[in-house]
Amino acid sequence: MHLPIQYRVEIYENSFINDPSASFEASTPFLSIHVGDYIDHRTWQDAGSPYAGRGTDKTLRVKAINHLIWKIDGSHIGHSLSVCVEVVPRPK
Repeated sequence: MHLPIQYRVEIYENSFINDPSASFEASTPFLSIHVGDYIDHRTWQDAGSPYAGRGTDKTLRVKAINHLIWKIDGSHIGHSLSVCVEVVPRPK
C-alpha cells in the first residue's frame, strides 16, 4: 500500500524548545533550506506570524534544521522540517 506524504515546515525562534512561531503545510516537498539561508517573513501577514510587525529592516536567518519523519499505518507518512531562526538585520 502506497501512503500519501504530508509535508510541513515549522519555524522556531532561537531554539526548538517552544512551540513554532509559524507553520506551513503542503502536499509536495518544500525546496531545500540550509543553515545560513535568509527567510523573508514579510509575506506572512495572513499566517498570523509574530514577525509581521518587525519591520522591513529585519529578516530571519536559519540557525539549525531538524527533520521529523513518521508513519501512521493506513493513513499517511509525514515529514516535518523544523527550522530554527534568529532575527537579524536585513542584508543590504
